Amino acid sequence: MTSARDVPRSDQVIEPGRPPLLLVSSLLGSSLVGRLPQAMSALALVRIVLDGGGDYATAGALTASYVIASTAGAPLLSRAIDVTGRARAVLLFSSLVAAGGFVGVVLSVGDAMWAAALFTVLAGFFAPPLEPTLRGLWPRLADEGRELQRVFAADAAVQEVLFILGPLVTAVAAAALGPAGAVYAMALFTVVGTALFSLHQVVGKQPARPRNAHRHHSAIRDRTVQMLVVVLVAAGLPIGVLTITATRLGAINGDDALAGWGLAVNAVGALAGAVWIARARSVPEPSRALPVFLLLLAVLYLPTALLSAPPVVWLVLAGISGLALPPTLTQVFALIAQRVPSEVATEANAWIISAFNVGIGAGTFLAATATGAWGTDGTIVAVVAASGVASVGSLVAARAARRGRG
Repeated sequence: MTSARDVPRSDQVIEPGRPPLLLVSSLLGSSLVGRLPQAMSALALVRIVLDGGGDYATAGALTASYVIASTAGAPLLSRAIDVTGRARAVLLFSSLVAAGGFVGVVLSVGDAMWAAALFTVLAGFFAPPLEPTLRGLWPRLADEGRELQRVFAADAAVQEVLFILGPLVTAVAAAALGPAGAVYAMALFTVVGTALFSLHQVVGKQPARPRNAHRHHSAIRDRTVQMLVVVLVAAGLPIGVLTITATRLGAINGDDALAGWGLAVNAVGALAGAVWIARARSVPEPSRALPVFLLLLAVLYLPTALLSAPPVVWLVLAGISGLALPPTLTQVFALIAQRVPSEVATEANAWIISAFNVGIGAGTFLAATATGAWGTDGTIVAVVAASGVASVGSLVAARAARRGRG
């Protein structure tokens, strides 16, 4: 199988080694602004639908439509970047279309919900693939090894900050400007963040796929990508279940605020995990480290099934459960950089990001269904089942690692 190490690295635009701190910070910062709508979408879309006279079912359908559309659109837009090498053009075009979709949602919600649904799908499908583009850039800026792992860890930390800031920004925008203002803010962040990200020299010089590359070759045909898609779906399940577990905890204790606190504490725990993996002096080779961290993730989420525990104890457990996620994701990014040819790296990253989102969505859906059918017992079953599937995912990763060494 072709390895990324076998691909010439003439596409690097700076001296390889430790990338400049200012460059890393500006890339992460601009991408964070452009990706804020991802973390804002659920709350913002629910609020604008309810404000427009819709019900929770409609709000949920609109939110699901956005997630599904963005999951489908990211690999296709990322493939366009890999094939043409015109990352800047693809990103800017998609940001304008996505922003137009958000504006269309504001103008049509309430009066024409069917149109609002179409605009939601448009905004989701054309969400600029900033995250996979950024993950494809890091190997061009940093040497393989600990430097690259540190950059990937910083990327994972920003992801956690993103989901801490998103709901807060949504709440502030909605309080100041109303629910429509929050959706308009999503359109603004999409365009401004993508434009700032696209201004970077390294984005403008994205390499195109070599002419001798098979024109129909997609990253999903790569065995490493296929394995990581399975692993990321498995890893996403416990994260998705936690939303329902936290909500159920609030219902049991008569305090709905506990759900928000549980998710926030979990994100803080994940942020701590990202800081640890960035500062760790030595980490095993990614193919060996991935199964270990994924198994640890599965184990750490199991105690969140203890819904009978005092809320303070459960919140501590929720924080601890987040620790293993960034180290797991860091190994995934490193494996993509190591084993996947650079000419399909952006699309490869988009596939695994989409797989992770599918896992999260499936976990939330299945846990909600089980909880609706069996109450708290259903929630507990969902936690245990999700952790079990994540454990199986670690076995898949371990088997792939052994096959790779052989």
